[in-house]
Amino acid sequence: MISMLEYYAGALTKNRSSLISFAIQPLSFIFLLTVISGGRLLPNALIGAMVSFIAGVGIADLAIELAGLKTRSKFYDILMTLPVHPLKLGLGISIGMSLPALPYLVLLVLSLAYLEGLSFPKLLSLLAALALLWLWSVFVGLYLGVKLKEPIVIMRASNIALTLLTVFLPVYYPVEVLPSVLQKPLLLLPTSAAAYLIRSLYESLPYWKLSLAALLMWAALSGMLAFWEGIFREE
Repeated sequence: MISMLEYYAGALTKNRSSLISFAIQPLSFIFLLTVISGGRLLPNALIGAMVSFIAGVGIADLAIELAGLKTRSKFYDILMTLPVHPLKLGLGISIGMSLPALPYLVLLVLSLAYLEGLSFPKLLSLLAALALLWLWSVFVGLYLGVKLKEPIVIMRASNIALTLLTVFLPVYYPVEVLPSVLQKPLLLLPTSAAAYLIRSLYESLPYWKLSLAALLMWAALSGMLAFWEGIFREE
């Protein structure tokens, strides 16, 4: 597991251009929303970028990497024959693939904590919400990467999923701007639930328990899916 983590961390952080391309979309949304709203939506934009980074790491980057390993080389087959439980391999790859997002996440979390004056306990709650979202994301990514064969299919599917989950859903913007009939159903989805839960740390929001329950449910369901048919099956 540690070897996998070191391999992917080294490979992904060696090229600076890949780090910039990885961050360009969330950072551009922060810029646009901040300029258009005159700074009013900056906290929402910071939350949206956090959620986008984490969702992208699992659903896009991790899934594409796993599919690429299977089609480009025998590296994946070699990994699967190692005398290490697939759970450790999967976690090593997942954590290694997530490390490039860590500097951006730290900066975003500290910026939000400074702007909204989050206390240390609330900061821990924020990190816990991000951890739940990360679990959901990497479990989905592991499942897609193992089950789908072609990287180009995963690229297209993940791009559509990420756009729907992070751009159209209330992640970068508050759910209250949408019609009231849509608000509760949308808060049942993982990315909008995470964004709403983080907002509830500095705003009085009525449905934070619903968002927490939804996020816990998605993390558990995606974990069950990955264990049921995914990379963690030991054969």
